[in-house]
Parts: sequence; structure tokens; C-alpha cells
Amino acid sequence: MISTSKKISILGLIMAFGLATSTAADTLRLRLQEDPESLYNVETTSLTANTVMAEFLLERLVYFDANGNAKPWLADGWELNDAQTELTFTLRDGITFHDGEPFNAEAVAFHFNSILDPASASPNLASMGTLTGVEAVDDLTVVFKFSKPYAPFFVILADATGGINSPKAVKEAGKDYGRTPVGTGPYKFEQWIPGSEIRMSRNENYTQFRTDAQNKGAPYADEVVLSVISEDGVAQSALEAGELTGSILQTDAIATFIDNPDFTTVIDETATNLVFLEFNFQKPPFDDPKMRRAIGHAIQREAAVAAAWDGYASVALSPVALGIPGFDADVAAKYGTPYDPEKAKQMLDELGWVDSDGDGIRDKDGAPAEFLIKSYAGFTHIQRTLQVVQANLLDVGIKATLETADWGAFYPSLLEDDWHMDLMRWTSADAGILTELFRSPGHREKLDPNPAIDDLLTRCDETVNPDARNACVSEAQKVLLEFGIAVPILTNWVVIATQADVEGYNIDYMGFLLPGDVKVTN
Repeated sequence: MISTSKKISILGLIMAFGLATSTAADTLRLRLQEDPESLYNVETTSLTANTVMAEFLLERLVYFDANGNAKPWLADGWELNDAQTELTFTLRDGITFHDGEPFNAEAVAFHFNSILDPASASPNLASMGTLTGVEAVDDLTVVFKFSKPYAPFFVILADATGGINSPKAVKEAGKDYGRTPVGTGPYKFEQWIPGSEIRMSRNENYTQFRTDAQNKGAPYADEVVLSVISEDGVAQSALEAGELTGSILQTDAIATFIDNPDFTTVIDETATNLVFLEFNFQKPPFDDPKMRRAIGHAIQREAAVAAAWDGYASVALSPVALGIPGFDADVAAKYGTPYDPEKAKQMLDELGWVDSDGDGIRDKDGAPAEFLIKSYAGFTHIQRTLQVVQANLLDVGIKATLETADWGAFYPSLLEDDWHMDLMRWTSADAGILTELFRSPGHREKLDPNPAIDDLLTRCDETVNPDARNACVSEAQKVLLEFGIAVPILTNWVVIATQADVEGYNIDYMGFLLPGDVKVTN
């Protein structure tokens, strides 16, 4: 259950939306699971803070549409030079910050150069990759300069880190700016009571330029109140009592709300997480791609979806989660290893793994097919998935021993050589996760150099043009699946329940709510 620094499905993890019974019908009361330490995206990478900033206060140059394609937002368009080291944006004219200051190229350059400035000690500096500087050419033209191509940057631009602040407000507030943020978003910051709530008011002059948003003007609700509620049970009780109109649902709570006429459920099926089985490539027989693919055909993913997520997940056949730009369903279907136990048995037979003594467990050269699968403890859905995998493998004559430990013990243990497979869950907004996991030596240092994979993943990382990069990621999926790099199992969905009178609860491709669309109808 590890994530990169840019986690998505943020809303699903930390927030629940609702309407306070003590406030007017056009006030949305939302839940914060914790009190953010700052609302300045130069000085924080907090998941909670990112959600508040990205959904309500700050807008970005680009967003990703429903198909995972980068689209202009505060930008009007962009050009990339032939060397892919200069990215030039043309900005929309006439946009102002909440303090009345103009949104322009100087504001964009100020924001990103602040992150690059060592004096800022920004936790987001590493995410800037090879960016060396940002230059305002004129009021509406800004150039990002890179030492070498850096494809993940479009995701950075679309994420909370890319939200543009008012330079005047930043300079005037100084170290206190994180408590008084000023952006161009649909809501304006009004008040922050530490440990209690954050209040925001409607931006009456707001224009929404995103084509995936329904409401192109000012948001419907007058006010948003984010209340700090740390306990999930308290938040769920508030939802059931009508004190909140929406909440993320834990798996075991879904049945309470899914067919309840008093609630509407919102399900985000394009999540960016992936539960997968991976291998110790340096330990036979898992140094053989055919063995790894045989394991893939043995796993009944539908059973894992039902057992671990009560059906609220998607079967995965690709090492790229379906919510990540570049995911290619056709490649996954053609080169993946869908459940086919007879094919798995045939492949094992061909590899020389047969049940020579009739005990139900295959063997080869006197060694039984008995293998150790490691994973992390404390998560019911992981434990249930492990049990499905164990049963599936036994069905094809492989005995799997399960071993779980807290993440702090489990993950470092994968650097040792005493395991055969592990069950992992990873969340990332960008296909660069493939490089982190699968370019040699791999995230657990078990992969030998493989130019067919290593060079391809490097090329994908250095292909900045979004369409060209998606094509590269598609090609990488094919190569990785043919290599049997892992056994993708499922992507779990984010399930939210709102009161029945809430409409327009729309979540974008990156997992962010579009709050301007949310309307309470009574």
C-alpha cells in the first residue's frame, strides 16, 4: 500500500462531502480527515492540503480529460521544441486572482521558480525533475526549460503542485501565506480555525474553462465548510444522520448505502491503484518468463475482486492501472494472462513441473512446487486477495506459503533473497511508475539489465508530447506483459455516498472533485 509522492484518488481517501444541518441549503459541508499544516503548494506536499488547494482554490495550466489526454485549462495551448527541452505555454487572457491581481506569465514563472529556489526548501522540488527554470516572455507567454526531456511534467502541471498562486499575496503574507491562500479557483479562502474548520466562499466572477465540467460559471453553492473529522465511524454516523451529505465508504459499509433510496452512490472506476503479484526474478523458477506467465493464467482475478472488494474493483491485466494516462485496454487483453487454469497447467507441464508422486503438488528435479509469498499486514483486502491467490495456485498444483508483516518490516525484507513472490499495491498518477518499479535493477533490486525494457521505459520518460508518450506507454505494456514482469490482479474503485438531494458530484480523471458542479436540489 505504498504510493509515490503524487497520489491520486485524493478525494476518496480523505474527504467526504456534506451539507450541514445548521447551515443554509447552499452551503456544502465537507469532511477533512486532518488539519492541513499549510495551504501553500510550494511548502507542502500533504495529501490533505493538496486536495483543498487543487479542488477549490488553485487552478492549473492543464487538466486531463476523461480519456486521460492533457487539455488546456488556464493555458490556451502549448508548443514543444524539437529537442523536447522547452515547453512554451500561451495563457488565457482576462483571468484574475481572488485578490484582483491579473493571472499572467509572471505569476506562472514566480510559482515554479519559487519551487526551484533552494531557499524555499520545497518538498516538491524533486517532482520538478529536469526543469531548470521558467521564463515569462510576455504577459501571456511562458517558457519552461529542461536540461533534458521530462515526460511526467504534464502530470505535475495538472496536479496540486501546479496550482498557481497570486504572487502579490504570497509576497505580502510572507511566511503566513499558507494560512491565507489566494488562487483563481471556484472558491475563495475566507477563514481557517485550526483543528476545527476551513471556510470558503463562492467566486462570483468565476469562469470554468474545462470541457469536462458541467457548470461553466460560478459554483452553485454559496459556501464550502471543511470540518476536521478524524474518525471514519463518526463521519459515517454523520452521513447516516443527514449531517453530512456524502462520505467515502469503506468496503464493509458499501452495502448499507448502495441501494438505499436516501443516498446516491458515486463510484470512481478509473482509479490509479494496482494490486499485483510480482516475482523474485533472481530465484528459479521465476527467472523464466514462461513460469511467470503460467502463474498469471492461474489467478482468478474475478474471485479476488469479489472477496477483497465485494465486487467494487476492476480486473487488471495490465501493469498500468486503468486510470493512468497511456493505459491500453487492447494491449492488456491481447498480451495479458487472463484466468485459464488449464492453460496454466499445460505451461507448467511443458516446463517440467509435474505431479510425479500423486500428492497433488507438482515437482521438478526432486524439488516440490512450494513457494513463499510475502505481503504486508493490517489490510483486510490484501489478506483476502492473498487467500484467493493461494487457493488458485493450489488448484494448479502449486503450494504457496503466505507470510505477512508490517510494511516497515515487509518492504525492506524484499531486498533479501528468501522469497519467491510478493503481493503489492501501488498508486501513481503517472506511467513513470513503470520505471520506478521495473527498470533494472527494479524497486527491490531483483531485475537484471534488460535493454528491451530499460531503454523503452527511458524513452517513455523522455517523451514529453502526451500523445506520443501514451503510444510509448502502450508499447511498454506489451513488452512488460510478454516478459511476465508481474501478474496484475485488480484496481479497486473509490465509492462515495451522498444524500439523495445532491447532484453533480463529479470526479475528474485525476481523482479531484469538480466542486462547481455540486448542487443541492432541495
